[in-house]
Amino acid sequence: MGAKTRRLENNLVTLGTGIIAFGLWAFIKLILTVVFLGSAYFEDSPEERRLAVMIATWVVAVLTLLMYVWLGLSARAEGNGKKKKPVYLFVVGIISVYGFVMILIEVFIMITKFNKIDDPFSLFITIIIDVTRMIFLIELIYSSVTLRKIRKQAREGVSA
Repeated sequence: MGAKTRRLENNLVTLGTGIIAFGLWAFIKLILTVVFLGSAYFEDSPEERRLAVMIATWVVAVLTLLMYVWLGLSARAEGNGKKKKPVYLFVVGIISVYGFVMILIEVFIMITKFNKIDDPFSLFITIIIDVTRMIFLIELIYSSVTLRKIRKQAREGVSA
């Protein structure tokens, strides 16, 4: 096993842990956003609507957390030498595209409506975190695909 293979495996384990951490961040951010901003937004709404929004928020937050945990554990497992199906990479790709679009929208809002934003510092920090998450996701795809190619070449070299 070469140094590049070990480096890629270590990258996948580390990136998997980072993806799980970003899942926790997304979970906490979603819950806190609805708790703090939602209370002002739904101040005059009926109790049923507030309850429905809170339930929907919790469902989405838990599903988001579970998805990130699954992705992170899949990357860690692949880094530890277990064979994983490429489905998780497809999901990472979809999240990457979505994340890229969201970053563009956030940057556009920051540039065009800077004076009208209540808390531009908060939006700036969100953009930084989203860019960091994108780097993790892209690096995860790169490391996984490269490691799969190396392992395939090693198998073909052994069988020949």
